[in-house]
Amino acid sequence: MEYAKNGIKVVIVGAGLSGIVCAQALADKGFEVTVVDKGRQAGGRLASRERQPSFDYGAQYLTASDSSFKDVVANWSAQGLVLPWNGRFAQAEKARAGFSLVRSVPHKERYVGVPKMNSFVVALAAELTKSATLLSQHRVISLQTNSSNCFSVLGEKIEPANETVTETFILTGFDYAVLNMPPPQIVALISAIDTAGGALTGRLVTSESFDLIKQVELSPCFALIVQLASAPALEYDGIKVANSPLAWVARDSSKPQRAGENWVLHASPQWSNSHIEDSLSDVTAALLAEFAVLNRQVLPVVLFAKCHRWRYALPQNPLALGALFDSANKIGYCGDWCQGNNIEAAYLSGRHMAEAIVGDSALAG
Repeated sequence: MEYAKNGIKVVIVGAGLSGIVCAQALADKGFEVTVVDKGRQAGGRLASRERQPSFDYGAQYLTASDSSFKDVVANWSAQGLVLPWNGRFAQAEKARAGFSLVRSVPHKERYVGVPKMNSFVVALAAELTKSATLLSQHRVISLQTNSSNCFSVLGEKIEPANETVTETFILTGFDYAVLNMPPPQIVALISAIDTAGGALTGRLVTSESFDLIKQVELSPCFALIVQLASAPALEYDGIKVANSPLAWVARDSSKPQRAGENWVLHASPQWSNSHIEDSLSDVTAALLAEFAVLNRQVLPVVLFAKCHRWRYALPQNPLALGALFDSANKIGYCGDWCQGNNIEAAYLSGRHMAEAIVGDSALAG
């Protein structure tokens, strides 16, 4: 399909779901879009382990409430990108006597990407490359504007596995910039901006959008992926946990098109925050011990375990604004934290961001 370009260039920093959705919506309107991300592939916190054994260690499932997003999910389902997760779910609460487990019935159908949670966003990113530029393993370290108020993006090409810098890069001539990043990273990037060619930092930090960004709090989360030699005693596939270092425990292999005895353990925001600088080996030991308590007997042999530290995982006070757009400075901000705290919120935020830019460009034209 050929896209008629309108000559307006947009750079999007961050290839999470919001960024990819925003980019596609703009490309469909003829904008020249470049997406820059430090990771190997799109998805952000929609993260799945690519090697075997495979796990979904980021977002665990998606639900749909908004009518337009329901249509999107139905389309993904028709393409074979998502399927319902018909698991057995429970709520667990820890007391002095141990855990009490109560079976629960989800109010909404839960869907998962197949064969991995990030499959649908990877498919969206692949489609995006037909009409836009997607640069992976590019870490942005600064923004600049010139005398015409066009944005330049400066950064480093990296090897994500060890954060090794291979070379530097600069991209220039953008009419709009979008930051699809966690609020603390946005604040850090803007505060470190090289203001050559204009007082960009001063303009951004005094904006209403920046004030709102600073108010959003994101809690950390440790994600532990575990492969067991045999099934544990637990009879449930997804357990929401209270009063414990654990917040969520899931039999990842109970999801469609998975196999094995693979489990994902998410630590609670409070516990993660208290132990955020602990070694991953200590965190692994603590969460496995709690998993055993929840299991009410010794765990089967652990064949594989790996812990991931999400420093910015869960928005505690999302803005419910869809997206933030600073028309005066031609910069926008999107992500689940702008709308809510789930995959649906991330998708809708990307659409809102694109709509704001399309509207602003029409007024400017």
